[in-house]
Amino acid sequence: NHVGPPTCPIQKVIYSQDGSVDDYMGTILLADMHKKGKIEFLGEIMLNGDSVLPYSMEIAYKLHDMMNINDVPLSLSKARMHNAFPYCYRKDTMRFAQIEEWQSCACKVPSTHTDGDKWLRETLQTAEDQSITFVCTASLSNLADVLKRGPELARKIRSIVWMAGAIDVDGNLDREIYDGWNDKAEWNVFADSESASWVFEHTQIEIMLFPLDIADKVPIQGQFMEELRQQMENGNTSVLNEIIYRAYAEICMPQPYYRLWDTVAVGWIAMPELYAPPKKMELAIVTDAKSEGWTAKKGDVESNYWREVNVFFDFNSSSGQQKFIHMVATHNA
Repeated sequence: NHVGPPTCPIQKVIYSQDGSVDDYMGTILLADMHKKGKIEFLGEIMLNGDSVLPYSMEIAYKLHDMMNINDVPLSLSKARMHNAFPYCYRKDTMRFAQIEEWQSCACKVPSTHTDGDKWLRETLQTAEDQSITFVCTASLSNLADVLKRGPELARKIRSIVWMAGAIDVDGNLDREIYDGWNDKAEWNVFADSESASWVFEHTQIEIMLFPLDIADKVPIQGQFMEELRQQMENGNTSVLNEIIYRAYAEICMPQPYYRLWDTVAVGWIAMPELYAPPKKMELAIVTDAKSEGWTAKKGDVESNYWREVNVFFDFNSSSGQQKFIHMVATHNA
């Protein structure tokens, strides 16, 4: 009895991401689903979060062109996070954009971009109630900004599918970068804990949460990199495959903590049957300085609200986990 996305009618998906290598793998999976008619990919919004401009938008435009999804609008949010990602993380986007194989993509990248917050607001205004799946692999900054100005728009969103949080595992703030950070927060929450807390407290939208508890189970080392390598050796050398392989081999592999974080959330849209049923939990987002960004369970802290959330902790089996990794490596959703 897995809990999955609605099967009828076709899901209408908005993707909100912040420009890391794994975020773009989410784009690739959603593009594949869109082309196969499994979802309607309404649009992609870039947050200037775990990335740097203009490289993040250049990559996104080129991916849309390469994946033949130029019908899917691409926009840039003006939302700003309270806690910026470290530049040593963000520069990965610049390195990704400089992979030489991108030069074969001749698409024109505009110098100005569609306002992502205006686009999101107008898209929700014209949507039917309970019709939108908001897939987020970034902070909830832009969604909170739009809903604060138009709280009635919350009823248009059926669910928020969010890669974020750490429940029964440590967070992922690197205290070697700054030893004042806490050991409980995960970056997509910590980047803007106030916005996350507002969404938890002031909306009733169903939240499907994919925390580090499940993401930590899928490192890029091992099966994932081996499958990417095999595709190259077997002659499956499309430009896209070459770019993906180089990005993970040259940018991600030297970072031993790297996981398939964002694709864990996006993958559930494609194959929910691979996941163990979620656990309903009452959670709150901590916003005080000492433990900022902690996704706390009821009883761990005092809070003026508790929000029921569907939390995914694992795959349904080791076979399900392997099938998930295969799906991402082959980007066949």
